[in-house]
Amino acid sequence: MAADAWLPGTLCRMEFIAASAPLDEPRQEKESAHPDYVQPVACSRFCRSFDISDIAAQILPPLKAGMIVLADRYVYTAFARDVARGVHPEWVRQVYSFALRPDLTLYFRVPIEISLERLLASRAKLKYHEAGMDATHAVDPMESFKDFQSRVLAIYDQLSAEFGLKPILATGEIPAQQRLVRKMVREVLLDYDHQRAQGNHGLAFQAR
Repeated sequence: MAADAWLPGTLCRMEFIAASAPLDEPRQEKESAHPDYVQPVACSRFCRSFDISDIAAQILPPLKAGMIVLADRYVYTAFARDVARGVHPEWVRQVYSFALRPDLTLYFRVPIEISLERLLASRAKLKYHEAGMDATHAVDPMESFKDFQSRVLAIYDQLSAEFGLKPILATGEIPAQQRLVRKMVREVLLDYDHQRAQGNHGLAFQAR
């Protein structure tokens, strides 16, 4: 993440959090010989327990210390993946109602074909849940990936309107993307020192 390398130079105190596996890939894929056995709602509940631990152990303490917390993904990933798998949107929102609402959420939007090309450049094949085969029931992993990711992208676009996610086209030149990210971060941090001096230490964050 560009911001985690740049922010320390701004004299801001910062903590970078890499989300644990459940937000991105159901752990049952590694633990079960039948990865499609786990129902979407059960998987959502399972992942939620890890997300609560992440927030309580990794996000809240640095916030209370007045630090800036960066995360490579957040509950919106679960919103998109769970709903794409058929879980009711309102149910997912209730499950994750404990989560703090970030001051800034960046959504790097990548066209499906480019996303697929990047994944296959780093590995021989797509993983079962990554391709969404538990949701699409397609035989071909690549076709399943395209179908599933089409659903996910549509949901992210809805989330952008609902929660104010800031879309960034992730196919542009990296320096241009970095300049845009830094501009957005600077705008959010305009009163960071003032808020920290007042002892607000993240209290401006609202529950989702």
